Amino acid sequence: MLDANDLHYIAGAVMPQDQIKKHNASFETGFFRSKINDAPKHSKQVQALIDSGLFKSIPVYDRVIGAEPIRLKKLKETTEVYRSINRATEHNREAAAGTAERHRLVKGRKSPTRNFRERRARQEAFLRVLNRSKRPRFIDYDHRANGDHYSLYEGAELTTPQVLNHNGRKAIGETDKSPISMQLMHREWNETFKFQAVRETPSSNAPDVNTGKRFTEKLTPRSVSRIFEAAAYTAQCHGGFTTFLTPTFSKEQRLAIFGGMTDGEKYVSAGAHHPIQYKRNMVTKRASKGEKKYMDPVCDIAGEYWTIPSKDNPIPKCMNRGGEIAGDYCDLRFKPPQEFTMEKTLETTIGKEVSRFLDGLKKMYQRGWIADHTIQNDSETGQPYCDLTYEKIPGHSNPSEFGPTNVPGDFHYIWVAECPANEYGEPNPHVHILIRWSVPHHQFSPWAKRIESLWGHGTVKVEKLRKPKAAGSYIIKAVGYAAKGENGGQGLIRGNRYSIAKCSRAPAWECLTSFEADNMIAVIKEMGYKLDQWKKPLKRQVNKLHFAKNQTIKAKAIAQKQGKPEEQLKKMQARIIRLEKQAEKLNQNIKERGVHVSADNRFCITFEGKDAAEKVDQFMFWAAGARGWGMKCRDMDMADIKQAADQQYQQERNRHIDKQCYWKAVINDSVPIAIDEDEYERQRSYHHFLREKHEKGEYVYAGKQTAALSRMESDQ
Repeated sequence: MLDANDLHYIAGAVMPQDQIKKHNASFETGFFRSKINDAPKHSKQVQALIDSGLFKSIPVYDRVIGAEPIRLKKLKETTEVYRSINRATEHNREAAAGTAERHRLVKGRKSPTRNFRERRARQEAFLRVLNRSKRPRFIDYDHRANGDHYSLYEGAELTTPQVLNHNGRKAIGETDKSPISMQLMHREWNETFKFQAVRETPSSNAPDVNTGKRFTEKLTPRSVSRIFEAAAYTAQCHGGFTTFLTPTFSKEQRLAIFGGMTDGEKYVSAGAHHPIQYKRNMVTKRASKGEKKYMDPVCDIAGEYWTIPSKDNPIPKCMNRGGEIAGDYCDLRFKPPQEFTMEKTLETTIGKEVSRFLDGLKKMYQRGWIADHTIQNDSETGQPYCDLTYEKIPGHSNPSEFGPTNVPGDFHYIWVAECPANEYGEPNPHVHILIRWSVPHHQFSPWAKRIESLWGHGTVKVEKLRKPKAAGSYIIKAVGYAAKGENGGQGLIRGNRYSIAKCSRAPAWECLTSFEADNMIAVIKEMGYKLDQWKKPLKRQVNKLHFAKNQTIKAKAIAQKQGKPEEQLKKMQARIIRLEKQAEKLNQNIKERGVHVSADNRFCITFEGKDAAEKVDQFMFWAAGARGWGMKCRDMDMADIKQAADQQYQQERNRHIDKQCYWKAVINDSVPIAIDEDEYERQRSYHHFLREKHEKGEYVYAGKQTAALSRMESDQ
C-alpha cells in the first residue's frame, strides 16, 4: 500500500513537492492503491439487509470513501456559486474606489507638493536628455578658459619683486637685483632648451641643516623627474637598460631592516654573535697610521697621568694629555650625558644591502665570471639540455676608437625601493633595479643563479626588457602598482629610497643667459592653457584606443579558456598590435610638437627637437612684441630686438590689451540680481499697508500679517 509520504518521496525526483500536492488526483482516487482494503465496513443493519436479499449487493468499487452528508455538500456548492458571482476583479475595485471618491460629500486633503514634485521630476529628466544630446560626456569645462591668465598680466604690471626682511624693509646687504629671473638653459646631449623662472634665495634665508635619520613614504616629483632623465640619457647616449631585476628579502633580513633583531629561534642560538652590544661613550687614545701601539687604551681614568716605570718601560710617560678620555673620575664638563650606548649589530637598511649587491654585480661585470653550466640544444633531437662544463665569460671594458682598452666598463643602473603592505597588513620590502647588462640565451640560467647568490637575502626575479629605450617607464610603473592597493602608498623606508649610477646620471642644465622675469610667468601660463586645449582631443583618442586594447586583451583571454579556433585568436592579437601602434603614433604626434608646457606649471617651458633653437628665438620675439615682455637681459643689450618685436606685433599687442581690459571689467562688474516684478509689487503694497496701520495707531501682530495681506489682496 502506497502512503502519501511515499508518493512525495518518489515523485520528488521528478517535480517539486508543491506541484505534487496540486496534482495528486490520481493518488486520492485510489489509482496507486486498492480501495477494497481501505473501504470501511458496513454497519450490522446494512449487512443484515444485504444478507437477507432485500437489496442487491453493492460493488465495492462504486462506494465513495469519506462521503459527506448531502446537506453539507449542497451548502458548499451554493457557497461557491454565489462567491463566484459576487467576486469583483482588481480593476473593478479601483473603478469603484474612484467613483466613491468623486461622489463623496467630504473631500480628503491631498498633498499640496505632489503635483510639483512630479512636474519637477519630469522637467529634470527632460533636461538630462537634452544635455546628453547637446554635448558628449567627456567634455570638461575649465575655469581657466575665462581669462584667468589676464590677472597675472595685471599683477606683473602693478608689483615689483624685492627681497625684504622680517620688518618689511629692504636689508642693508641685499642688492637691487630682482630675486626672480628667467634663465635660458640648454642641454647638449638631446638638444633641448628650457626657459625657467628661478628664485634666488636671499642670504638671510639659509636652509636648515639636515639632521637625524631620514624617512620617506614615497618618491617625490623631483625624484621621478631625475629617474626619467637618467633613463632618457642612457637610452640616448648608451643604448638604454636591458635587464630588470626585482630582489626580495627573507624573513631574517626583514627583521634586520625593521629592528636589527632576530626571532625567537635565532636569539636562543645567537651565542657570541649577539644582535645587541653596548659601547662606552669615551674618547680613547688610538695609534695613527704608521705608529706602533704599545698598550691598550685606558678607558676609565680622566685627566693627565704618568705611567709607573717598569722593566719593559723604564721611562715614565704622560698619558691622556688634553683630557681626551672622559671616564668616571673626570671633570663634569667633559663627562658625556650618557655613559653607554646600545648598538644593534644586525641593524641595516635597504640602501646598504642594495649598495653591497650592486658593488658585487659591478665587479662581476668588469672582471668577468665563470658559468658552472650552460643550456645547449641537442644536434639530433633539438631538445635543450644542461651542459655541466665550465665556461669563462670575460669582463667588460670601455672601448675606444682604436679598439678595447684596459679601463673597466661603466656599469649603468637605477634602483628604486618600496615597502607596501601585503594582504595581511605586513610590510613587504623589495627593490626594482634596471641594469645595462644582458647575456646570450645559453648563459642566462647560470647568470641568474650567480645574481641570486650575490644577493643572498631571498629570491631575485630577472627579466629581459623588450624596449631598452623605454626602460624608465618600467621602473616607475612597477613602483606605481603599490599605490593602487588599499594602503595607497609606497611604504615607509629609512635611508635612501632610490639611487642612480654616476655614469647614468643626465648632465646638468647649462645656463646660457638670464633675463628679468617681468610678465613672463603670465605668458607661460597662457601658452600652457592653449597647448592643453590642443592636446585634449588627441589624448581622448589615445584613451579610447587604450580602452579598446584592454577590452580586446580580456576577450582574447576568455577565448583561450573557451578553446576558440587559432584564427580567431590571431585576429585578436593583430587587433591588439594595431591599436597599440595607433596609440603610439598619436603620442608621437604630440611629442613632435616640440613644446612642453602646462597651465598647472607656469614657471617653465621646454623646447626640444632639431629646430629647438629656432623655436626659442620665435617664442622670445613673440613674447616681447605681442605680450609686452621687457626682454631685459642681464648679460647683453637687446634693445634693438625689443624695438623690432614691438613694431612687428603692434596690432596683436593692442588686441591683447583690449581683451585684458574687457576681462578686468567683467571681474569688477557686480553680479546682476533677477527681480520678480509681481513679487516686488506685492511686497511694496504689503509694507504700505503696515505703515498705514501704524500711523492710525493699530498694531498688526506677526501671526496675523499673512491674513492681513490676504484680505488686502481680496479687497483689491
